[in-house]
Amino acid sequence: MKRRWRIAILIAFCICGFGCGAEKEEKMTEITLLHGWGTTEKDNQVMRQIYQDFEKENPDVRLNMISMPSLEGVIEKARDMLAVGKVPDLIFTGGKGRDDLYSFMVHNGYALNLMPYIQEDQELMDSISPVIFERWTNEKGELYTVSDVLLVSGYWYNEEIFRNAGIRKEPATWEEFLDCCQKIGQWAEKEKLSTVPIHLDPETCLYLLDAIMDPEKDAQGNGEDQNLAEALQTLQKIGLLASVEDENYSFRDKVRSFNIGHSAICVNGVWGEQMLHSNLKAGYALFPSEDGKGVGMLSACTGYLVGNSGDEKKKQACIRFLKYMLSETVQKRILMETGQVPSNPKVDLKEVYGERPDLYRAYQVVMGADTFREIPVNRWSSAWIAEYDTNIEGFLEGELSLEKFLDKLNKVNK
Repeated sequence: MKRRWRIAILIAFCICGFGCGAEKEEKMTEITLLHGWGTTEKDNQVMRQIYQDFEKENPDVRLNMISMPSLEGVIEKARDMLAVGKVPDLIFTGGKGRDDLYSFMVHNGYALNLMPYIQEDQELMDSISPVIFERWTNEKGELYTVSDVLLVSGYWYNEEIFRNAGIRKEPATWEEFLDCCQKIGQWAEKEKLSTVPIHLDPETCLYLLDAIMDPEKDAQGNGEDQNLAEALQTLQKIGLLASVEDENYSFRDKVRSFNIGHSAICVNGVWGEQMLHSNLKAGYALFPSEDGKGVGMLSACTGYLVGNSGDEKKKQACIRFLKYMLSETVQKRILMETGQVPSNPKVDLKEVYGERPDLYRAYQVVMGADTFREIPVNRWSSAWIAEYDTNIEGFLEGELSLEKFLDKLNKVNK
């Protein structure tokens, strides 16, 4: 009899155990995050760890990550998934795919309108930068993407090279910038050094182009085409004094050259501070302008897209993920551990001054700009940028005339 009771109790215990486990599994919500932080570099590892830590604060959510080694890979993977009817719960685009993936998902209802969720959560609303609302809220009042960082840009310069070349102040106009490049070249030649003023890789050329182009000229009736032509001519003058690179020259090559003194100027966002050599004396400057007013780039690109899956539990879990990424605790981690500028307006960058003074000073320089411009990825279509990247080297090297270059660009949707 006792044996039968023991068996009965054991069976009841097992049934309860399996039942409770099944109930626990039912409560667990799984969401998939497709992102491009998939390499072994420090900032990539940090961001993956931050993602993983989301589960610690949200034990009822399982976050499945699809880690790609590049943002281009993210866009391609997202397209493949959408092609077979699979909508990722979360996609981190990092500024890529604005005119194709982002537009496609919004137009076809695959992306979730975040605004209703934001409006009912004051804490979430307060953690989103006004820059994001201004840039990405459409005419219907809908918002389909938020970013956890802002893009803040000017350029780094080697203070020692500037001093040795006789440059006493940062160039305020493009004529002064050309003079600056000329002085660096003359000094390097005199000292028999291989130092160049700046490497004109396609990305650098695109940032310089956007800085040179003056939106007020368009407003005055000169037209964007004329504005673009004049900017390219200025860029061509810089090219005569600089080192022109092809599409294979990466931003890592650019920073490496800057770190060892082979170039005096490096166009990069303030986040690039983390890649600078600790012994390098680097200053940060605004882009010049025709009237001498400092130009900075402050922008929010496409960030996270939430899939409109139809599953309310998944949607709510994704909103919690966005709220987590925009929380002050996580935003400070992103700032301290990766050097990226957090988008939460409540995070004060003064907190990093003691540990990262160069980053803080660079940020302050850009925020003190007289005028701000959009970053290239927000201004031009990906097809236009690809055409520009393909032909800019030939143009700067004199193999392609201005007229032919403009003709190629005008055939592509801007």
